[in-house]
Amino acid sequence: MRYFLEFNTSLLPEESSDVVVCGSGIGGLTTAIRLRELGISPVILTRGIGNTYYSQGGIAAAVHPADSTDSHFEDTIRAGRFINDRRSLRILVDEGVERIGDLERWGVRFDRKGQEYETTTEGGHSFPRVLKVKDYTGKEIYTKLLKRVEDLGIPIVSGELQEILGEGRVEGLIYTSEGSLRVLRTPVLVLATGGAASMFRHTSNPLKVRGDGIGIALRAGAMIRNPEFIQFHPTVLRGTNLLISEAVRGEGALLIDCRGERFVDELQPRDVVARAIFNKLKDGCDVFLDLKPLLKEGIDFNEKFPTIAGFLKERGLDPMKDPIPVVPAAHYYIGGISVDEWGRTTVSGLYAVGECACTGVHGANRLASNSLLEGVVMGFRVAHRVYHDIRYFRVRFPSFSHSKKGVEKPEVTFEEIKDLMWNFAGLEREGQQLEKALHRLRSWIEQVKRSDSKPENRQLLDILIVCYATVKGAIFRKESRGVHFRSDFPREKSSFAIDTLMQNIFEET
Repeated sequence: MRYFLEFNTSLLPEESSDVVVCGSGIGGLTTAIRLRELGISPVILTRGIGNTYYSQGGIAAAVHPADSTDSHFEDTIRAGRFINDRRSLRILVDEGVERIGDLERWGVRFDRKGQEYETTTEGGHSFPRVLKVKDYTGKEIYTKLLKRVEDLGIPIVSGELQEILGEGRVEGLIYTSEGSLRVLRTPVLVLATGGAASMFRHTSNPLKVRGDGIGIALRAGAMIRNPEFIQFHPTVLRGTNLLISEAVRGEGALLIDCRGERFVDELQPRDVVARAIFNKLKDGCDVFLDLKPLLKEGIDFNEKFPTIAGFLKERGLDPMKDPIPVVPAAHYYIGGISVDEWGRTTVSGLYAVGECACTGVHGANRLASNSLLEGVVMGFRVAHRVYHDIRYFRVRFPSFSHSKKGVEKPEVTFEEIKDLMWNFAGLEREGQQLEKALHRLRSWIEQVKRSDSKPENRQLLDILIVCYATVKGAIFRKESRGVHFRSDFPREKSSFAIDTLMQNIFEET
């Protein structure tokens, strides 16, 4: 079984494009812009605003003459616990310096003091190399890239990917728009659909970022890499999905417990800080972010972090007087669709970029502010690879049909999935609990397979497939490394570790 929806392509409205980019974050927009600059006309398919827009912190790059790409490389290796793909990481830090210039060429204006960049330090960095635009860097990048897309006349289609057509190669896709199924013929599909951290009860991700794009790729035969690695952001405002940027801690904010005592170095890598908070919460002690030290440093919080100050005040919190209640929340899906250094997947004509892809650069724990950098660096590389590859693809127009006989209404809900993943595969994991989760996920997958052919059931299936792969990877990795913590295997096995690579997850379930 490959497809889930009931369809006959000969009966559906049909369009065609040389290249389709699915997703409109930094990776997707960069890919589309660069393709157009190279003379190829892509179409962008998007379901709306994603994670890039909400990114507060910044983008890391060794642009200062006192910094170096070697230092950036070593910081990333240490944070990633030595499992990073070193070839891809070398590309990231070296080409990242060039790509900052391209972002500025497209209109992004990073904070400056005079002629110099005003950079900051975030957890795991040994040098203040994080460029930012106050506390809405992602919004600034998204807005300027979207304007560049519009200026270049790149068509944007509002819709949601449902199926990838083809057998071992891309022949097109099926998407929904205004409630109707449509066919878009293309030999090249670039997935930029975002990560899957929203499958956890506590998450910083917007509701539309569900992780189902990864599941669709797995059903098409793509390989998944290191799905067990999910980064939890240490400081999300309790009861919301609003994160308080690491840059706030970089400027001097402290983490305190219910007794008002500091209990962790706030600028350690995120996995260390998140677990320290998690353990306090397990002991029944709430955790708060104390912003008053910024006053002592003469920092105007409202001026430096206007977005954060705004949503805190909307919730009745005065950032300069009140301790801010925080919890760790699933933030970034480090694993994803396995790609090479050009964004190619194991399916011909299928590429992936951004958080849905796994290049291996982040290892077992993403260094802060490397994600936006990866999006723009890999967006350029995917565009250049597609520019060369597309001439070798032959556009075919076969007729696909699929009739699904399922009639059952699935009992499982997305909320139940989120609870299962948080309780059994969250910040701390244990072998027997992971096995229980795997058994329950397999049962839910079989249940959804028997359900009727509705897009919402398809999405549920694809999310479950990604959850299954995540838990399977966590079972496979019998050690604790970076964001993956096993209470029954609390130590790293060695200074190096192998990747978790899996195929045929859909067939296995």
